[in-house]
Amino acid sequence: MIRALRVAAVLLAAAWTAGSALAQEVSVSITSTPANGDTYLAGETITTRMTTTPGISGGTISDARMALDIGGVERQAPTTSTYVALMTAVNFSYTVTIDDVDTDGITIKANSVTGSNWLAINPIRFIGRNHAALSNQANHKVDGSRFAAGATGVTGVSLNTPVLGGTFERGEVIEATVTFNAAVDVTGTPQVGLGIGSNTRQASYVSGTGTTDLVFRYTVVTADVDSNGVSIGAGALGLNSGTIRTAGTTTNTLLRLGSHAISDSANHQVNGGTLTPTAVSDVEITSMPASGDTYRLGELIWVRVTFNRAINVVTSGGSPALALTIGTQTRQSDQFSEVPSLGYLVFGYTVAAGDFDDDGISVAAGALSLNGGQINDARSATTPAALGLGTHAITDDADHKVAAPPRVLSLSVNQPA
Repeated sequence: MIRALRVAAVLLAAAWTAGSALAQEVSVSITSTPANGDTYLAGETITTRMTTTPGISGGTISDARMALDIGGVERQAPTTSTYVALMTAVNFSYTVTIDDVDTDGITIKANSVTGSNWLAINPIRFIGRNHAALSNQANHKVDGSRFAAGATGVTGVSLNTPVLGGTFERGEVIEATVTFNAAVDVTGTPQVGLGIGSNTRQASYVSGTGTTDLVFRYTVVTADVDSNGVSIGAGALGLNSGTIRTAGTTTNTLLRLGSHAISDSANHQVNGGTLTPTAVSDVEITSMPASGDTYRLGELIWVRVTFNRAINVVTSGGSPALALTIGTQTRQSDQFSEVPSLGYLVFGYTVAAGDFDDDGISVAAGALSLNGGQINDARSATTPAALGLGTHAITDDADHKVAAPPRVLSLSVNQPA
């Protein structure tokens, strides 16, 4: 039995050696045609072919790839072929991204195909893949800055502005907005990788499905430090097991950011070791008198105080209060509401008899008080917000005057007998 196997091996080797001397022809070509004249656009597919004689009659070709030279950058085109007996052509395809630009035409360098060995029989032999180069193909240029019909891809990337001094602090949200050329539908939680120092932090999708703008957010932690500024690479947008598709279709969008990638944005530095307390950023009288510019008896005056970050308000011991200066009198607010997630408080005061101010209400820099409550920075429950109104204080707002007549006491007059 062993002898028989050895004889078979010798015969197989002889056949293989004899077969290897047979002439073989290998060539490559581009088989697709651009939809726009001589230029492929982003989202368009480039198909190529490797032709070999004799044909392939055994082995695996599903892992074969052809390297395309697009503007001096190597792009891998995987095969679209599967095993077929006596196959003489292996096909490949590559979808153009917005990174791709080639103004003088695609090149295929010599011996560009890689993958498992291909086998032929009669006689048994390996099929070689060595081929000559295909020089610049002038009818096959590439311009990824434009989108093919029906293709959806990225047209812009932006970052929100840090609250203070160009630096994101601990607990502050970094928000990246990715804009597409058409509305997109989102499922799951795609992500955008943010370059922060030597680390990549993932900003998760939070909103925008059905529109052209997708919003991704990441909250800065203590370890985050980047003195050069946040960066977003060309390949930073990932699906994270979700989908981003052209709205109303099953067509996947192009995820590459291309030239819209962000490199070390100096206005978006990060210092997670810093936490500057939240402070008042605006004070506004939001109500208007029922008639003209003057409030009358019983009308409500509403004042909104806005902070530069989200706040946490505790009212178990009392509600914060705001003092209004009406004429020469200080009047404390008698109504209070809050929207802490947006960082603002609303105070109301009901005009009482005798209130009079003919040059307009004022709100002093020290008008905001805790009154037994708490106003803390939402990033840290133990860090109180700064209460001073500073330059946002209001002096004699002429559009908000007050004139409420004093109460009149009834008098009785004794008639002479």
